[in-house]
Amino acid sequence: METKQLFDEMERTIRTAEVVVMRHVKGFPVYHQDILSPYLMVYICHSGTARALYDMREICFASNEVAVVLPNHIIHPLESSPDYDVSIIVHSTAFHSKLTQHRLSHDYSKFHDIPACTINEDNMSRITKVLDLIDIISRTPISQYPKRHEMLIMQTNIMAEMVDACRANIDEQYHKDSKSNQLFSHFCALVAKHYREQHEVAFYANRLNLTTRHFAVIIKNTIGLSASDYIEQYLASQAKFLLSTRPDLSVQQIADFLGYADSPSFCRFFKRRIGLTPKLFRTQQRE
Repeated sequence: METKQLFDEMERTIRTAEVVVMRHVKGFPVYHQDILSPYLMVYICHSGTARALYDMREICFASNEVAVVLPNHIIHPLESSPDYDVSIIVHSTAFHSKLTQHRLSHDYSKFHDIPACTINEDNMSRITKVLDLIDIISRTPISQYPKRHEMLIMQTNIMAEMVDACRANIDEQYHKDSKSNQLFSHFCALVAKHYREQHEVAFYANRLNLTTRHFAVIIKNTIGLSASDYIEQYLASQAKFLLSTRPDLSVQQIADFLGYADSPSFCRFFKRRIGLTPKLFRTQQRE
């Protein structure tokens, strides 16, 4: 099955499933375009390499690595090698929420700063066995496994603990890493959580206990873009995602969803950032 078909099938399935396992994914559904997913995804790379921008910072992913991609962050695929082959575990929004309740002390921000880690052959074999179990359980009807939800939680936590053990040295370095990189990770997490109601830099600076000026300087020095540019790019990416994947929503409804006062102000913003009106962008996506 083609990569885009795999992702389209996943989008249809995840609406009624807690977890979807995608096997032998050979690339990204699109390249040189922003991808925004509301789902937590775990990538297990069996062969090949890939490059992408993750919230505007370049990351590389290679064979025998496991990467955790957090929900509602911007992935901008650049390239993948011909032999690129990954398995992807996709967690629904509800399942991810339940998972975080079970792992209250888990620091997910570390995956934003360093999403991937190398796994040795023995550990990869063990992780693959847990992947197989998650796949089997997720595909089995609840009539056969009445406690399927609990089984998925258990196996997912087992995999998470395995990955954490493999990341021990990386995570230790993360906590010693530049404070500015950690602050940027927290900023991205806040934008992913509050983008619908908060578009102003001052809100995020305040949440991070910084003056707006000091916060702006740190973000600019960290990623080369201003905090306001990052927020606008994030909103534009969300808008493109909704226009492309939610034909049931009108432009007015998307404007409301993204926190704009009215449709004209949203349209002006979108035209300034993308160069097209929302209506024309949506028409081109359908062609």
